[in-house]
Formats: sequence, structure tokens, C-alpha cells
Amino acid sequence: MVRGVPLRFFLRADDAWSPVTDTEFQQAYELALFDPYALRKNVLCPNRRRKELDTAEGWFFSDGYASCGLITFDDRNPVECAGMAQITEGRDT
Repeated sequence: MVRGVPLRFFLRADDAWSPVTDTEFQQAYELALFDPYALRKNVLCPNRRRKELDTAEGWFFSDGYASCGLITFDDRNPVECAGMAQITEGRDT
């Protein structure tokens, strides 16, 4: 359940969350739909390792490899989202 309206968008790189625009977030999410190794060869294949999870704190996606994104609810930053931190610690790299 989302309590507040303000959403914040983040992408994870080099083991740190960076704020991004909604457009940058959407582009990263769309790239995660496709297998990153196949994309390097200009081949579109579905990404079977992709994950999407939501909690009361935010919404998370991962390409299952090294890329992931987070939308936080209630104007939170990723550090304030304990549930999301546990998810990212267990991601594949």
C-alpha cells in the first residue's frame, strides 16, 4: 500500500544507489526485459532472470545480473528502505 504520493527513482551502480529521472528509470527497466548478453549481439531475447518485487517501502526490479532499479514511496531514499536493502544484497552480479 502506498501511503504518500511522492515517488523517487533510483538505479544501482557500483554498489550505490543514484537518483535518476523517471525517464532514465523507464529506459533501464525496459532494457532489463531483454537478456543483456543477447543484447550485446543485437539479439532480442526475453530475460528469464529478471525479477520484480514490491513492498510497502517501494518497488524493485533487477535484470538478474548487475542492473537494478528502485522506486521509493513517501519520498524515501533507498537507505530508509530496509526491505529493499535485503533484496539488493541478495541479487546476482
